[in-house]
Amino acid sequence: MFSDSNCRVVSNSFTQDLANVGNFWNDKITAVKVISGTWQVFGDTNFNGSNVKLPPGEYPNLAISPGVINNDSISSLKIVG
Repeated sequence: MFSDSNCRVVSNSFTQDLANVGNFWNDKITAVKVISGTWQVFGDTNFNGSNVKLPPGEYPNLAISPGVINNDSISSLKIVG
């Protein structure tokens, strides 16, 4: 997870489900790089709200689907495949 577009600046690795990404990362994730598995990211804590599944790849800007997940809107995430 990155706090800037194009997978730059502050980053962190997540390897397990997180019902709450924590105060530092909540609503601050702009870019994602999925190395393995498929991750589902959610707009609210506890795996609620708008969500999208991300297979392996780089997502330099999370404006993936307008109205679904936008930049700086991820609050929880889990491995789904």
